[in-house]
Amino acid sequence: MTSPNNVQRKIAQPVGGVSPSRMRQAISQAEQAALLACVTIETVTGHAELEQVFGLFEKVWQPESGNPPVHRDMMKALSHSGNYVAGAFRGGDLIGGSVAFFEEPQHRSLHSHITGILPNVQNGHIGLALKLFQRAWALERGILHVRWTFDPLVARNAYFNVSKLGAFPVQYLPRFYAPMNDSLNGGADSDRLLIDWEIGSSKVSDVVAGSGEVPTPESLGASELLSVSEAGLPVLKSTKNRFVTVATPNDVYALRKSDPVAANDWRLAVRETLGGVLAENGVVLAVTRTGKYVLDRAPGTQAGRTTAEVTS
Repeated sequence: MTSPNNVQRKIAQPVGGVSPSRMRQAISQAEQAALLACVTIETVTGHAELEQVFGLFEKVWQPESGNPPVHRDMMKALSHSGNYVAGAFRGGDLIGGSVAFFEEPQHRSLHSHITGILPNVQNGHIGLALKLFQRAWALERGILHVRWTFDPLVARNAYFNVSKLGAFPVQYLPRFYAPMNDSLNGGADSDRLLIDWEIGSSKVSDVVAGSGEVPTPESLGASELLSVSEAGLPVLKSTKNRFVTVATPNDVYALRKSDPVAANDWRLAVRETLGGVLAENGVVLAVTRTGKYVLDRAPGTQAGRTTAEVTS
């Protein structure tokens, strides 16, 4: 098994363009996150451990019979071939897991396919610990980018990915998967945001450390492109402002169960607004704690893309 401590002892010279000091910083941040979450993060390879990871994903997603989020044999093949399968352990119990695989060699990128945490221990910094361990693991192997997709309607994930990790949405992908019949997705359209995490950059290190100035809708004078009605429904608005915001539902998972029609209205509205801005080369500058995307529709000029990269 591999842990950040094991990685740290190997670093003596730049790896994949990342300096030893940057590598040590990434390892230190991963270790601090694990301590905060009271977990040990390790790569897993054995059949018993992989069976635990499989079972954890089943508990989190509760998929339809015969359609697990990831198969046991695939995890074994990925682990054996040098790809990434890791678990978060507390007191010997597995409470979180993550699976990733390498992209095309020229991209020097890792695609993080799935990460899950048991519902009863979510919001306990475990997700941060898993991602920062993944970052250290990837950097040790010369990887400079980690990419993954996530549902843009899930407010807490949007905030975490952009404003806590410093990753950037780069593409809106309508109906990326076929309808997913599990407890979280409920058979709805599987739109996703592709996100890029430049793990070797000083910008990401600063965001993870909580430093750097993050733009807000107020500081930019942003206008609403998509807002929320008093009834919790999406409200499309027209504006020519360069800086705009796109709202998301408070809890889309609950909404899919209580009002599937409203959940689909949100899907279509976010697809039109957020997807539309990104399709026209706009960028996400930040995401607020309430899951509101802050966007620049005309990047490339002063306070455009440069601001986004610094603050994420």
